[in-house]
Amino acid sequence: MTIATRQTQSQRQTLGIRQLQAIALLHLTNEGLAEELARRAAGNPLLRLRLPALNVDAEPAATDGGLYDHILAQLGLILPVPADRPLAMVLVEALDANGWLDRPLAQIAAQSGIALHRAEAVLARLQEGIEPTGLFARDLADCLRLQAAEQGVLTPTMQAVLDHLPLVASGGPLAVARAAGLDAVAVAASLALIRRLNPRPGLAFGGSVAPTRAPDVIVRRSGDGWQVSLNRATLPEVTISAATVTHPALRAARAEAEWLANVVERRNRTVLAVTRAVLTHQQGFLTHGPSALVALSRTTVAARLGLHDSTVGRVARELLVETPHGLRSLCSLFDAGPKAAREGGGPAWAAVRLRLGQLIAAEDPGAPISDAALAALLTREGKILARRTVAKFRDEMGIPPCATRRTPGQRAG
Repeated sequence: MTIATRQTQSQRQTLGIRQLQAIALLHLTNEGLAEELARRAAGNPLLRLRLPALNVDAEPAATDGGLYDHILAQLGLILPVPADRPLAMVLVEALDANGWLDRPLAQIAAQSGIALHRAEAVLARLQEGIEPTGLFARDLADCLRLQAAEQGVLTPTMQAVLDHLPLVASGGPLAVARAAGLDAVAVAASLALIRRLNPRPGLAFGGSVAPTRAPDVIVRRSGDGWQVSLNRATLPEVTISAATVTHPALRAARAEAEWLANVVERRNRTVLAVTRAVLTHQQGFLTHGPSALVALSRTTVAARLGLHDSTVGRVARELLVETPHGLRSLCSLFDAGPKAAREGGGPAWAAVRLRLGQLIAAEDPGAPISDAALAALLTREGKILARRTVAKFRDEMGIPPCATRRTPGQRAG
């Protein structure tokens, strides 16, 4: 092998490593980018950084972070499939200060346009994996049941006591024993174990569920349109020392710093371009909220920007956007939707499910709307669905057929 051949192979290897490093920076949040650049600056004397100011309270908090941050730190391990994380974030946002869901899961799923079976599957994984046990419980009894199961004390007697938990306050152990057909001594023993459990695990984090991580991108109303900008308050800036260098090691450090500055600039341009392209498609969402989401795929955005699908996916994976409707992950604004919607900019599946849930929630209990009538209503609104598709979505959302939804003894007015 000649010297020239070895040099060419070495250059190719270096190029490959550099490309991989540049790709890795794409999926970082602003805060993650700041941490990575600080690490690199520690080993490069010519790299200068302006890091965002840290938000430090005058007095340290009782815990290292809020409930949101605590859960977020565990999500990657609990839910390795990125597609499950937007759904998990919906459930996180539905937690109350106790760490329980603040409303029935079926209602959360319907309001968010999520299939109930998917919501149940993700909830089960969160309940099993997120520490401390008891978070994401449906109610007090469920919170205690999860902890009892983890500790190996969820006996049939314990389950029966939890099923009759409201009677403890009103009638005491004897009332529970009578209602459940159990021995009073066994009930008292179960109650003694229950009192050792933590009924409100969320309170250990200050009762705050709101995200403490700042957004990476900010969207603001500007005249008749929208202004999309990087959140400079969290974005690190890279500069290079102007000192003259002659030593080979310092020349290499300067080359590394210049490459890194260019990569960061490309990363920022790509983040901004992808976010703007997504929100150009989703202007209805910005104005009207989730019900106005339209079908949008990563392929569509990638084609518009001349990027690879995977590049768009990396950018959107962890990015938080501040919108008029709260903090949203950028990936939550993608939705394949029906084929007709993809071709004509029609509503996304999430928007269709959301509207379907709203129509059913507003129906007359004495005269519930049939699947065919729901399909007709949605079609008139531009959400073209067949009756069988409405029935499929309704089943996925855990909503029974119209005949079952009719309230006994009521008639349409």
